[in-house]
Amino acid sequence: MQVRLIVNPNASGVRGALIDQVAARLARVGDVEVRLTERPGHATDLARAPGADVVVAMGGDGTANEVANGMPAEALMGVVPAGASSVFARQLRLPRQTLPAAAVLAGAIAERRWRPVGLGSVNGRMFTFSAGMGLEAEATRIVDERRRQRPDGRRPRDSAVVAAAGRALWRDRLSMPARITVTAGDRSLRASYLAIANQHPYSYWGRLPVRTTPRASFASALDAVVVSALRPRQLWRLPAYGLVWPRHARGGDPHVAYLHDVASLDVACDVPVGLQLDGEYLGQVEAAAVRYHPQALRVLIPPAAEASFPVPDPEPAAAGT
Repeated sequence: MQVRLIVNPNASGVRGALIDQVAARLARVGDVEVRLTERPGHATDLARAPGADVVVAMGGDGTANEVANGMPAEALMGVVPAGASSVFARQLRLPRQTLPAAAVLAGAIAERRWRPVGLGSVNGRMFTFSAGMGLEAEATRIVDERRRQRPDGRRPRDSAVVAAAGRALWRDRLSMPARITVTAGDRSLRASYLAIANQHPYSYWGRLPVRTTPRASFASALDAVVVSALRPRQLWRLPAYGLVWPRHARGGDPHVAYLHDVASLDVACDVPVGLQLDGEYLGQVEAAAVRYHPQALRVLIPPAAEASFPVPDPEPAAAGT
């Protein structure tokens, strides 16, 4: 079994000794090749290279996203969380600590315990758990700028994202004007903010799950939340629905449309609008094609997560058996 361990050395939880320890655990079930990323997009190139039966992403959600976008169809993907949030790893019900997660992953490799996972994409780039346009993307842009200014290049804490969102709102006089049009089938919705997810929770704020898309599941296609223009007195919806009371998921708010199990969305922007995928800011876009890709990945999972995923088709028997 050839295992390629792709590591982001700048991820918040990565240290040199830890890389060796993770590689040692994986080496119990295969021949391990360790590759360190050197630039944005490098993990995608490393994942795409031939020769690996299993490709493991070690880092944060950005590393997992890049690896997912480069995965060969026949290879299995694993995730070892070593980032600030590691949302995708938590959705897969892996241990939050790096070394216990590596041990669980080694067991999954040995038993070939995997499940097919559907992903969404925006303009051709896959996301593993969420995509957002509008306020959230603008806050991500501000946080990414701060990260680039830090000597260690590591991501600030989750509270920095909230502060950045406050700065973005302040520039719009504490309002959220509608700047995009979202089309889903025969529905056309004006929006200030769009959130799209593969799974619940949408993200995490510290230990708290963000309940933006509480009906999202690996067993269905995408869920989307379309927020109309909001005035200052209406902004309470964002923290209330996200952290406390997801009433919007039942269709009970005229300012927030909830779309469940959708395979495609098309977005047109009045002006260029920021886009984030899996917590990474990708710049401004004038249009976005959102699509769902069933069984896009074959992902290694712990035993506790087996019931959350569709059962895969039986693998073909090896030649000569």
